[in-house]
Amino acid sequence: MLLFPFLSSVATCRLAEHDLIFVSRSDNDLYRTFSRSKRVSLSGRLDIALKDAKVGSGILILDGEPWTSASQEIAVKKDLKVYRELPVDGPKSKSIEWERVFVASNQFGDALKLGRILSVGRQPMAISSAPNPLLSIGRIAGFDSLAFGPPNHSDPLLWLENDRTMLSAVPISRFSTARYAPAKAWKPVIQHILTWLGAPSLVSQFVWKPEVRPMFGPNEDLPSDVEKRTARAGAKWFTQSHLILTHDDVETYMKADQWPDRIGPQPIGNSDGINGIIEGYSSAIDAKGNQPVRYYRRADCNAESAMALTLAGGERERKIGENLGDYIAFKSKVLHNDPTKQTFGLVGWNDQENNRGNFYGDDNARYILGLIGTAGALKTRKYDDQILACILANFRTTGTNGFRGDNLSESDIERLGWKHFFDAPTINMAPHFEAYNWALYLWAYQKTGYSPLLTRSIKAITRCMDSGENAWTWTNGIQQERARMLLPLSWLVRVENTSLHRKWLTAVAHEVIRHQDACGAIREEIGDLSHGIAGPPRSNEAFGTAETPLIQNNGDPVADMLYTSNFAFLGLHEAASSTHDPAIVEAENKLAKFLCRIQVRSETHPELNGAWFRAFDFGDWDYWASNADLGWGTWSIETGWSVSWITSLLAIRQRHISFWDIHPTFAPNLELVKKMLP
Repeated sequence: MLLFPFLSSVATCRLAEHDLIFVSRSDNDLYRTFSRSKRVSLSGRLDIALKDAKVGSGILILDGEPWTSASQEIAVKKDLKVYRELPVDGPKSKSIEWERVFVASNQFGDALKLGRILSVGRQPMAISSAPNPLLSIGRIAGFDSLAFGPPNHSDPLLWLENDRTMLSAVPISRFSTARYAPAKAWKPVIQHILTWLGAPSLVSQFVWKPEVRPMFGPNEDLPSDVEKRTARAGAKWFTQSHLILTHDDVETYMKADQWPDRIGPQPIGNSDGINGIIEGYSSAIDAKGNQPVRYYRRADCNAESAMALTLAGGERERKIGENLGDYIAFKSKVLHNDPTKQTFGLVGWNDQENNRGNFYGDDNARYILGLIGTAGALKTRKYDDQILACILANFRTTGTNGFRGDNLSESDIERLGWKHFFDAPTINMAPHFEAYNWALYLWAYQKTGYSPLLTRSIKAITRCMDSGENAWTWTNGIQQERARMLLPLSWLVRVENTSLHRKWLTAVAHEVIRHQDACGAIREEIGDLSHGIAGPPRSNEAFGTAETPLIQNNGDPVADMLYTSNFAFLGLHEAASSTHDPAIVEAENKLAKFLCRIQVRSETHPELNGAWFRAFDFGDWDYWASNADLGWGTWSIETGWSVSWITSLLAIRQRHISFWDIHPTFAPNLELVKKMLP
């Protein structure tokens, strides 16, 4: 029986004339790489391939092709070198979750050193045993090399069964489809297999163009209008991301609690925006190169996505953006709009009943910023009252020292009353959670003249700056705290342009710039671990169990587009607009070009094309980092936070304006100020 009937026309009589015989499907990545070479042949039948193979030649048994004792007998008799990928769908298999691959042998030489870490994503693998594997797989901590040595338990991934047989527990030959990473590290693995099979002439011919890759190389010439093109591609990404819910998707959305953390398969998506947009793509990559999505309609993500679409999109994208803005502001359940309630004006984390009563200050702030940007792009005032009410609601739950705290709950606010929090001496030196509210209080002060907005903001900022960053609480790294501080410091200069305020802004901006690579990337940095909320894993066993940075140690060449570079982009832009400091202007321009270069490009995955992954290794110019973060790892894509802010800032740069001035027609309802504040 033909195992692959569609290959029945292959002329097997000439197989013995070739160096390597592939027994696989014709769409196998490794075969396709050499399909035009006269040194390889493809066979749809293992028995014929074995029969016609010349003595001592090499044969690749791929795609889980069954291997029998009779096959083994022929291979031994003909002294064949056999590379075989084991079936991954049998009883002796398991699913890869948090495990990563590591080099367990010196066989690869300098091209791939002992302890180097690689990834095959999340897929099934065959379970076997081998005394001296070339590659092993297990739960391991580290950026690109083992941080704490080999794990207590690991399984072989690639090994020699004997001197004529090499086995793999996963389909390494599907390296491109499954998006194995990093590309630079997998190349010597495949070249080693080819060399071992006796086909060294093919090694130099192995060229791999990843199916998902950066838009431009590190030294590639950029088009003169690259920022405009990148912004338009970013706006277009939203419309092809499958994350904008259709009516049918809403039904799936309502049942998403069936999945852990509401992470499930990709929806139909690509709607007109009237049902909102969900959070984004999870970092997991399956055997087909696809990623699951996270089914939360977050307030911040919807408002920020609306901003990006209306600022950077064409007519169609702008309408979708307006629909998203209207959905989240007027139709969703995130807004607490009952004026008799103590929580009036606040916005819940998302529209799930058990989450709409959680009020993160930073998420509320970015929700407001998103609506301000959307309103400015549309030249509308329809969001103005909600913008002001939300700013005031956050302010009246901010204490006498200008700090609010990471997260307040509806039950506590209703029980204690908002004035309890307004009169509390709260101190929370965590820019990640506090800084953007300070920026908005300054913006609202300039619009309303309500002086406590200014005085409390200055009090909190002064405490942070006088104490120094070593006293700050950091979340996923100290670099993101610096990035967050740039916006309120820039807007403080707008309100009170004193030498001290300019000194503060310049100091923080130049500290960020000190960590900027020549390519424009902002290098991540971990602060004092005693002040960190989400530090790197401290053991192999801790990998994948909590929120973490993308780096294991300071010096790892990683930029973070979820927590740092996106907000540094906004902060540097506003700092440059406030100070015209040449060093800050140059840093902003370099970061802009870097972000244009690393935008995702993919013909096979249009749902990813035009987005930005969270992580980028600017040393190897690839999407790579420690993938330890429990919620949002290396290959995650956030509709808000990441894609929205990068896209929006590129569009704003085209307009030659600052975000401070983006909504010039804002009209504050001063009666609302009187009703909500003392």
